[in-house]
Amino acid sequence: MITMLAHPVQSLRRYLLDRMVLRPSRGLVDHGLQRREVLNVHGEKIECFVHSRSIGDQPPDWLVLKFPGTAGRAERSSEFPISMVNSMGGEVWTWNPPGYGGSSGRPSLTKIARSAEGFARTVLSEHAPTATRLWLVGNSLGCNTALHVASTLDDLSLPVGLVLRNPPPLIPVVQRIAQRYPLGKLVGPIAESLTDSMNALSLAPMVDRPAVFLQCLNDSLVPPSIQNEVIRRYAGNHQVVKLAGLDHDGIATDEQAETIRSAIQWLWKQTNPETI
Repeated sequence: MITMLAHPVQSLRRYLLDRMVLRPSRGLVDHGLQRREVLNVHGEKIECFVHSRSIGDQPPDWLVLKFPGTAGRAERSSEFPISMVNSMGGEVWTWNPPGYGGSSGRPSLTKIARSAEGFARTVLSEHAPTATRLWLVGNSLGCNTALHVASTLDDLSLPVGLVLRNPPPLIPVVQRIAQRYPLGKLVGPIAESLTDSMNALSLAPMVDRPAVFLQCLNDSLVPPSIQNEVIRRYAGNHQVVKLAGLDHDGIATDEQAETIRSAIQWLWKQTNPETI
């Protein structure tokens, strides 16, 4: 009887966790000059928006896949990080996860992980077969998605790099926020139902690719002390760029942007296909 009840209880807890963490929206958002693409991933529609920069007649060989945060939308994506490496062509593909924008399906942490791997492999095989370098860029919750994708790409021969801003270990983050409320202690089992495929603390030791971590030192949602738990566990060579005075979604100053640029150029060298 206990075994029969375990699965429904776990499913309910994960449903509640999805409702607590995810902030999906489907309204129209101006996507500027980005190109809209719709992919078929595991039988579902995944909407993406693409920045493309070519140098001369050469097709872009640098592929960047971006994963927004819990309330993010691909339509708002910028050219970062290709904008920080001069004279290099590349494409930035940013997805709307299931349940966001024009992507089909229900918003779910478990579904995000599964669909993200399919998104990456679909873009690589169908839209960027000549790519010689792959970067995975995550913002907040998108860091967990990027880490999951990186952990599944060991079969790729091309070099992979990561750029992760304010990575959240979701279980302690959710528990910390819940403490503000009278019944916050009841949230523990819900937070602990998190699928391993979106658990940054479990994923970080599994990824040994070079990475840049962007850390907002005034982050009130995911304080640096909590972010550091992910960074300490990360298995790959990495740099940490500390952004003083910035909250979770703060905008870097011109001086901070130059520090970020230096770290991005370091990662560029680390993922040079000629030296891998």
